[in-house]
Amino acid sequence: MKIIKLDVEQSVTDSGVLVREEYLLNDKYHNEYGPAIREWDDSGQLRYEYYWLNGKLHNEHGPAYRRWNESGVLMREEYWINDEFLTKKEWEREVSSDPCLGKVITVDGKEYRLGEV
Repeated sequence: MKIIKLDVEQSVTDSGVLVREEYLLNDKYHNEYGPAIREWDDSGQLRYEYYWLNGKLHNEHGPAYRRWNESGVLMREEYWINDEFLTKKEWEREVSSDPCLGKVITVDGKEYRLGEV
């Protein structure tokens, strides 16, 4: 039997303001549906967002790290795939590449190499 441990941890101020939220799977940061870590300041302004999968910084849908200043202005974005930092251009190339391109398949005993349409 395999045991899976899923946790959501939240930190709040004495006045009840949420300041940190973490999603963990088997004690590793993980969230398939959004950021695994979010942090807010005491006024409720979102300050940080981190996307993690299986303990690795990773987001195929946008930046894996974002930081805002106290006024809510986005100050920094970083792109990560499998814990590897990429420039935005490298990330765009990585997520737009077709995993089927160049693969060889067999249909009715004949081999075909998949290409672009």
